[in-house]
Amino acid sequence: MKRAFILLKNMRAAIKAEAWCREQGVACEVVPVPRQLSSECGMCLEVDNNQADTVQQQLQSAGFILTLARL
Repeated sequence: MKRAFILLKNMRAAIKAEAWCREQGVACEVVPVPRQLSSECGMCLEVDNNQADTVQQQLQSAGFILTLARL
């Protein structure tokens, strides 16, 4: 089972993205960036793998700069 992570540029962006997701009813969790991935922030959002592409597009439309990664 693959896991999906949304990497953001800093912790503040991660917290704002989490708040945005919760307001939109999108399930997510702020977690440490997995060792296999690299991020300046150190924290990321873990989202449901089946909804990851949709969440990525919605966050980008909301103005977030991010990278979607799957493991």
